[in-house]
Amino acid sequence: MITEINPGSGLMEPISVILPAYNEADSVYEVIRESVRTLRLLGRDYEIIAVDDGSSDDTPAELARAAADFEEVSVVTLPENLGKGSALKRGFQASSGELVCFLDADLDLSPFQIKRFISEMERTGADVVIGSKRHPRSKVEYPRYRMLYSTVYYFLIRMLFRLPVKDTQTGIKLFKREVLLRAFPLLVSMQYVIDLELLLIANYMHYKIVEAPVQIHFQRPFGRITWADIRGIVVDTMSIFYRFYVLGYYGSPLKSIIPYEPKVSIVIPTRTIDTTVEECVRKCYELNYSNFDIKIVPDEQAELELPGPGSRIIPSGPVGPVRKRNIGVSDSDASIIAFIDGDAFPDIDWLKNAVPYFEDSEVAAVGGPAVTPPGDNRRQQASGAIFASTLISGTTRYRYRPHAFRKVDDYPTVNLLVRRSDFDAVGGFHGEFWPGEDTVLCLKITKELNKQILYVPNVLVNHHRRAVFTPHLRQVYSYGLHRGFFVKRFPETSKRLQYFIPSLFVLMVIVGLVGSIFNKVLLISYVSVLGLYLGLALISSVKTLDITINLLIFIGIPVTHITYGVGFLRGLLSWRMKEQ
Repeated sequence: MITEINPGSGLMEPISVILPAYNEADSVYEVIRESVRTLRLLGRDYEIIAVDDGSSDDTPAELARAAADFEEVSVVTLPENLGKGSALKRGFQASSGELVCFLDADLDLSPFQIKRFISEMERTGADVVIGSKRHPRSKVEYPRYRMLYSTVYYFLIRMLFRLPVKDTQTGIKLFKREVLLRAFPLLVSMQYVIDLELLLIANYMHYKIVEAPVQIHFQRPFGRITWADIRGIVVDTMSIFYRFYVLGYYGSPLKSIIPYEPKVSIVIPTRTIDTTVEECVRKCYELNYSNFDIKIVPDEQAELELPGPGSRIIPSGPVGPVRKRNIGVSDSDASIIAFIDGDAFPDIDWLKNAVPYFEDSEVAAVGGPAVTPPGDNRRQQASGAIFASTLISGTTRYRYRPHAFRKVDDYPTVNLLVRRSDFDAVGGFHGEFWPGEDTVLCLKITKELNKQILYVPNVLVNHHRRAVFTPHLRQVYSYGLHRGFFVKRFPETSKRLQYFIPSLFVLMVIVGLVGSIFNKVLLISYVSVLGLYLGLALISSVKTLDITINLLIFIGIPVTHITYGVGFLRGLLSWRMKEQ
């Protein structure tokens, strides 16, 4: 909340200072006190939003003390350590100033420099002013090894992105609010390279970025940067490179938050309420959205606290997920239904990012990526990476990682929001198929209603994958089986070349193996083609710096192709699917 400091200050743009804090108990109160002193001298309205990013020390107590001592301070508390990006994003969402300043809470940078940044913005007409250790007028007392890291990273950024700044990482930045309103919906990085991604987006949108000198006095005798941090920075930086140059992700026309919140019902089908369902429910109640309820549909009644009116556990008996989803919808009075699986959980802004698109009456459904949570084990991580690879998922790999915004005609219910009136208009889910019920629903929406289904990359859920190899392959076989059957039943969205490729691969392996026994030329050709395929699989398997995960991916790609191909052929030759 902006606090008015003097009667004439309304003529100047108010400023919000966002302070992300993770285990900063020793410094955060002093940073806030110095910030208050500085801001009171500016003669303009201001507020300080301090964000506790799941600290495990006394930071929450220090923030509470600051909020009690200074009425200009408000505190946002995140339930767990989600990363600097999440902290800044939540702080921004709680702010209201036309100018927004990000300031680290470790006292390396004194808050008095905020005044200089405002003056620099006014003098240059910049949209963004960032602190730069490499500015010729900067005064930096910094360990040499930190300067070395900074220099190496500068040249890496310069080489990869040609970003017209010399320092992206200094912890003080001033933005016009419009920049962040447009940039935050596109932000993917939440931990190591949030600064780089924000500046890259701002530059891509042609906002003017100016560097300003800073004074830095390094407070800690030992830095926090570890080899794990360096690895994370490198991986996240290359991820941005991939999104920027390969996916064209930053051209996505994502919408900003709307001022109202229509009611949403979150429907979770499940056999039993286990720990993953409990996690899903807990994460739903941490959503940055207020007007929703939850419908859990297990086989039998179970005990689970569901705060909030309208939330219910609805026992369905031993029926399939398709009928469970219909049961959940029938109990809802919401205008939007959000489907999510019990082994998934939503990003904190899941609903807030999805709902704005339903303002357009031509949009019937919105989906987004189902990413593998970073806390999952190696076999689950490998399964997620296999699904996300181009060799496996082809043009639908956007379902597993954020890609560019697009219209789609087929999307899975692990992460799908549907307008209730359109859901009812097509008769809901059809119980004849599972998996595949989502394909039928989407086909009816796009063909019968002639409405749109949007893929929005920041409408994100985390999906615990089935571990390689047996659980993963069972799921893959089921996918192939139903897609093969759907080629005949629903050719509009299933009779596509990419779905046939695994089966063609299986036939090539079998025919080539038999034929090469009798023909030397065919043997050479067979080995060459197979070698090329394995080479591509090897390249596709290098997804992390963990050799074990990469090895699992390398093995998983061909066995996934074979399993899907066999299932697809069987489905193609089947006359009916078992009713669910």
